[in-house]
Amino acid sequence: MAPMKYAQVVSEPDPDDVPEFFRLIAESSCVNEARMYDSNVNSIDKPVALYEVDGDVDAFRDELHGISGVQEAVAKPVTEGRFNLLVVHDVEEASIMEDVLRAVTHKGIIVAKPVVYRNGKVHSRIVGDASTLQEAITDFPSEANFEVVTVGEFDRSRDTPVSALTDRQREALLAALDLGYYEHPRGATHEDVAERLGCESNTASEHIQKAEAKVLNEVLSFFDE
Repeated sequence: MAPMKYAQVVSEPDPDDVPEFFRLIAESSCVNEARMYDSNVNSIDKPVALYEVDGDVDAFRDELHGISGVQEAVAKPVTEGRFNLLVVHDVEEASIMEDVLRAVTHKGIIVAKPVVYRNGKVHSRIVGDASTLQEAITDFPSEANFEVVTVGEFDRSRDTPVSALTDRQREALLAALDLGYYEHPRGATHEDVAERLGCESNTASEHIQKAEAKVLNEVLSFFDE
């Protein structure tokens, strides 16, 4: 049986044809990045989406007021420079959103969250069996300008960054975290981690550095342009 596949795609919708809300979350100067973490598309007439946004919540609220394509919206700060956003979309005024939702739901694929909006582009990962995935990609609206960045076998166990680590690298990273190595000011040294692991200091340092590099690569690879 063939394994499930995923495709990481980047879309750059035609700026002359995008809804106002898209311009706000993907292009506005008050938003650095927006991530759509969940949505309810059971009713195409009234889809609801939950976003986490890095940006200025007050400026965002000012720009959000009165734009078309949004029936309701609530923005609540989480920390300084980051806020949650719950939006009820009006897809009748957001034709590209409606087309994408229809393509996804009719072709039997799943969009793995989060969907990231940044610099006028949409970064997402879609999952399905190989033939259905290919058909869905082919049928996406041409005006959305989809580019397939990577394709691979979908493995849920690799959805966390630490899944890329070896057992020893994971052990070193967890020991460092537990001992206070990542606190400020730092509460432990390579020597302390080495003592916990029962190895030489330079070996512990190497494990930590390789683990950090792998975790960062796994985290940042999703957001590659």
